[in-house]
Amino acid sequence: MFRQKIISILKTQFVCYIFTALIAFVIDFSLLYLLTTYLHIFYLLSATLSFLISAMANYLFSIKFVFCKRSSCKISTEICLFLLVTLIGLILNDLILWLITEKIGVFYLCSKIIAGLIVFFWSFFSRRYLFTKI
Repeated sequence: MFRQKIISILKTQFVCYIFTALIAFVIDFSLLYLLTTYLHIFYLLSATLSFLISAMANYLFSIKFVFCKRSSCKISTEICLFLLVTLIGLILNDLILWLITEKIGVFYLCSKIIAGLIVFFWSFFSRRYLFTKI
């Protein structure tokens, strides 16, 4: 019974997180495209800026709609943990984007889709653990 309840909560959170992550990804992807194409900013710098802006939006959506029942830790602790997860996600995002674009030769926007999927799973499970367990 307890196991089923945990699985049900995890499924619900995961589905809700998919929607919030999709909104954040649209922000991220759009900004990456606009900064790189129209402002002629190097794609990795654009990726970093767009990732950070979308991460802020994702955090706000996540605490409002996904991880509503969070741990009782202080907000300052929660923000520090969020920043840690975001920093690791940013490093993963930029590294994957660079590897796929520069070493394999895939167009940077296609590489971003792959990087986004990988970072999505990292972020969900990390945030779920941190915001509900600590």
